Amino acid sequence: MSTDLKGKVAVITGASRGIGRAAALALAREGVHVVLVARTESDLNQLKAEVEALGVRALVTPADVAKEEDVQRVKEAALAEFGQVDILVNNAGVGRYATILETSPEEYDWMMDTNMRGTFLFTRAFLPEMVERGSGSIITVSSQAGLYGYGGEAVYVATKFAQIGFCQALDNEVREKGVKVSVIAPGSTHTHFAFGKGREEGAPYLEKMLDAEDVAEAIVFAAKQPPKSRILMIGMRAMSEPVF
Repeated sequence: MSTDLKGKVAVITGASRGIGRAAALALAREGVHVVLVARTESDLNQLKAEVEALGVRALVTPADVAKEEDVQRVKEAALAEFGQVDILVNNAGVGRYATILETSPEEYDWMMDTNMRGTFLFTRAFLPEMVERGSGSIITVSSQAGLYGYGGEAVYVATKFAQIGFCQALDNEVREKGVKVSVIAPGSTHTHFAFGKGREEGAPYLEKMLDAEDVAEAIVFAAKQPPKSRILMIGMRAMSEPVF
């Protein structure tokens, strides 16, 4: 029997658009209160209204996921508002499709800091309380690019491989302490991701990709696992895409 999520609290990074936004709404429909994290406060406020219309509470916490002081502020606000956090969804991510020679050191830092440093900082912030009470779920949205080294996106691939390795090691560290660690690894998804950095808004190929709601349902499925079960990884691909 799956776990009833009603009354649980989830922190969702990258919540203003795409997969994060869809995940916030999907979890809210399950009765989960949500802490919404992204850099654009206006988008978060719009989402807050939609979430609260579903009968749960939402806390807007604008932040840069790569900045330790911002992450600490999110933690303090979340715990002050809700008392505890049951689910952490590490979803914030950026990318540029480019070869190594086309990628600048600044772009490397931008991708690695957002995708991997952000995952590390948020996990490190919310893990102690989960370990202390012996329960909690950490769900990280990685990518099929974390499993296969696709050409033309080497640095993005590196960040996603790093996330998966991090989560595998984390699972070994915290499983016996009652904390579940899951990875969602979708293929190409129709969101605002990489517009102007390798993708074109309105391009016909976007319609053949996964929808953000497809990935959000996988996040909910991972969060609803019964007490003795955990999801290690959910790999997803659109029907239009080969595996490799």
